[in-house]
Amino acid sequence: MELGDIVVIERRDHPYRGWKGKIVGRRGNRAPGDPWFLVYVMSRGRSYLLPQSMLAVVDKKTADHETLVWPISGETMKRPN
Repeated sequence: MELGDIVVIERRDHPYRGWKGKIVGRRGNRAPGDPWFLVYVMSRGRSYLLPQSMLAVVDKKTADHETLVWPISGETMKRPN
């Protein structure tokens, strides 16, 4: 997982399970090999610290495309070339 990837919260008991977000930051480790990520959750309009073990990548950021997130509506689109 890298900055800019679109992820979904997949942990069964998390209240926001199934919601998409964009990784906007990385913090220390929750446990060895399980880092904290700052995830902007589009449908809530705010960021949450979530461990990698609760997340699954939906869309990876690459050099030729990046997913943009509009903060107010939560809509996503591909960056035009």
